Amino acid sequence: MMFNYCNLVMSLLLIVCNKCLCDICKTCICSALNEGAIIDCHDRHLGINEALNFDLLTLDQHQPLNKLILSKNNIVLLPINELKNLKHLKKLDLSQNQLDNIHSDIFKNLNDLEDLNYSHNLLWGFDISILNIDSSLSKFNLSHNQISSLEKSSENITTKLKVLDVSHNKLNNLNFFDDLLELEYLDLSFNKLFSLPVKSLLRLQHLKILYINNNHLLDLNLQNLPLSLLELYAENNFINCLSLQKSLIYTLNIQNNRIFNIYKNLTLLEGLKDLNINGNSLSEFPDVFLKDLETLDLSFNNLTMIPQTVSIKNFPNLRILKVNGNPLKDVKIRSELRLERFEINFVKTIEEIDKETFLMLRERKNDCINITVSNNKKLSTIEENVFQHMNICSLDLSNNCFAHLPSKLFDVNVSNAKYLINLQGNPFICNCSLQWMLSALIPKLYSIKPSLLEDLRCAGPPPLTNKRMIHWYKWKGKVFCGDFSHFAERMTVNIASISSKQVVTFETSPGMIAALATAITLFAILTIIGILLTRRMITKKKRINRRF
Repeated sequence: MMFNYCNLVMSLLLIVCNKCLCDICKTCICSALNEGAIIDCHDRHLGINEALNFDLLTLDQHQPLNKLILSKNNIVLLPINELKNLKHLKKLDLSQNQLDNIHSDIFKNLNDLEDLNYSHNLLWGFDISILNIDSSLSKFNLSHNQISSLEKSSENITTKLKVLDVSHNKLNNLNFFDDLLELEYLDLSFNKLFSLPVKSLLRLQHLKILYINNNHLLDLNLQNLPLSLLELYAENNFINCLSLQKSLIYTLNIQNNRIFNIYKNLTLLEGLKDLNINGNSLSEFPDVFLKDLETLDLSFNNLTMIPQTVSIKNFPNLRILKVNGNPLKDVKIRSELRLERFEINFVKTIEEIDKETFLMLRERKNDCINITVSNNKKLSTIEENVFQHMNICSLDLSNNCFAHLPSKLFDVNVSNAKYLINLQGNPFICNCSLQWMLSALIPKLYSIKPSLLEDLRCAGPPPLTNKRMIHWYKWKGKVFCGDFSHFAERMTVNIASISSKQVVTFETSPGMIAALATAITLFAILTIIGILLTRRMITKKKRINRRF
């Protein structure tokens, strides 16, 4: 059986490579798939030495070479003459090298090449005219280079390119799209673009996904973008003006800009599902109806209240709402909402949550809700029964300022295995009012998700400071209410008295005086006996040592 297996392996290897290929496989990793062979020479220190001059001329004779990976080899010169016979090669990875140009012959000779990766090199430019109609290239990665412009030396060139990534370069203009009419995915992020020219992108009528984040854009006008666009990522710019038009866009990310207002014409994006306006300057949100909206992120704006316009009436399919980092005066939900996830984190202005705060908030039908109210450094009070009307999946109240929590805040029924509660990072005072946590909550969390107990600690009283509550898991009795608690309270009183320079006095009693007198008498008797015995031993020793 083993002999037949070895024969099979050897036969496969012979099919994949001849002697030359096997020589390559001593340096690189060779494998065979149904679509062809793969040679992976990533990080093999090939450089410009002789090891790079493989006899690639015969690699395609027995089985088509599907993918060749030459990334991270410090290559400064590409051996075009040796690559040109790889007529069946579909994927070529030349990333993370020292290449400063792209030889046009690479497209003339590798007619089946579909995926070319030139990222993380030293390219200063590229002539897109060499991507002629005869080229099969559909995916081209030019990211992380030094390209300031893409040139076009010939006119009326049509390509089959569908995916183009020129992110992390130095592009400052977009005058190269006339011949890239088949593009579906375009990444222009992390460049030096100050504007989107009126006609530069409109001809890309197949474009579906566009990244223009991390540039220097001052405005965003959807009229300058193709109607085919479905996803637009324009975060981390300087946009203060947003102009909309009717569009099929379902994902719009404009976070970390300078937008003050979102107007009612937002309804022009009638298919919008995901809207991220995190990190802008909104003080309100328009009263608009978007039936397909599922995710709304209003975090880190200038909202002083959760907008009443955000409701199940306006957004019947809303699943996720985030209002983190706003200067909210309160966190009351003022319109009916049914969500899967609700987040209020990093709000510096809220101090309490009362019974009416979340009355209008519920889970979606036949589902449960995940609530996160975390890292709010002034939030110290929360009333009981706040969450009783919800079917909760998980509740995160970590890293707030809670010293005590009411026992009726949670349904700690152990059978409800989905109910995860995170209370870590709060300054809890571990007295009798929190005994319910030891009795009911700690065992539940220990059985479901012990990691939620790693940083659940006491902040006081002093004898218990920084002690983990899990320390008392399965202890009998009411630990926080028993003698240890009383001892802790006495220690707290004494320490407070000393620190305030009050005099600490101890009262005596007849029993104490009698006990003290007895001890002193006994000590005196033992001392006398010891002295007499010592003198007797000295006298005896002198007699033994006396000379006659």
